[in-house]
Amino acid sequence: MGSSTFRLTTAFRHGRTKIDDVYFEAPFKLMTPFTNGRHSDFIVMLASPGFLKGDEAHIAIDFAPGTDSTIKTQSYEKVLNTADGKATRTIDLTARGDAKAVFLPFPVIPFRGSTFENLTTAHISAESTFVYGDVVTCGRVGMDERWAMARFTNRLRVTVDEPRAVTDAVARERRQDHRRGRPRSQDAARLAFADRMLLEPESFDYTGLGMWREFTHCGVLYVHLPEADPADAPDSAPAAGVSGDVRTDAPDMSPEAVRARVEQARVAAEDALVERIRAHADATGFAGELGVSRAINGVCVRVLTSRGDDAFGLIRDIADIVTSS
Repeated sequence: MGSSTFRLTTAFRHGRTKIDDVYFEAPFKLMTPFTNGRHSDFIVMLASPGFLKGDEAHIAIDFAPGTDSTIKTQSYEKVLNTADGKATRTIDLTARGDAKAVFLPFPVIPFRGSTFENLTTAHISAESTFVYGDVVTCGRVGMDERWAMARFTNRLRVTVDEPRAVTDAVARERRQDHRRGRPRSQDAARLAFADRMLLEPESFDYTGLGMWREFTHCGVLYVHLPEADPADAPDSAPAAGVSGDVRTDAPDMSPEAVRARVEQARVAAEDALVERIRAHADATGFAGELGVSRAINGVCVRVLTSRGDDAFGLIRDIADIVTSS
């Protein structure tokens, strides 16, 4: 493989999500998208036996406003023995405007003696619906090869832009401050979620209490719901310093008050999703361990299972729940 790049930009045209721009180098390939209404499934293929020593893969995907996309990979991704070297992969995801963006690659299988580093960064608009999931195995379980990798690291960082209602309030305040001769405040995207997984069997026993125990697959899912309507915030429990009036365009509301109102509506939507995920897992008889909680901004799901299909299947179900609501 060597160093290879895959780039994809989507666009919404004529009622459908289409390819706006695409570039890839061998062994990357892209199948013809499967389109159903405004939604499109994009399947990224890797025409190689797997990651080898020295391989560097770079993936960048830009989800444009109005698009509804799911990015998948063709099959399980293998990391072969890298000896004294390593293989790396970087993934950069951008969701703009009201895009619906789902990134669900198939699980990664680290072989004996392999060293693999993955770094995923996502920058998303507050109005976007965003789902990211990945699953890693403890090795080639079918060949009774468990915890034989040298090192596996997987890092995820998600930043989210300020909600539109907050940026509008900041702009109003800046105009007022400018007239009054005050210095302008600065606004920026916030770190919404960060996660790191380290598998280093020589240093840790992952079969013990508090680790994977008897399970063989671990999955993590991050969900960002689109900016909630502040009118959905319960009036019975207004945020501190916020009146019962749910309008966030009122000229007398500070950015902090607007942010508190928007945050309240967002938390309510995330709590509802957490309960729906738990109910779905119970109803389907999910075989494994499940943890669901709110993050700084968004919802995190982590699963431990004894089958890849169980972990990936639940993650896929949750993505369907999020994007269909």
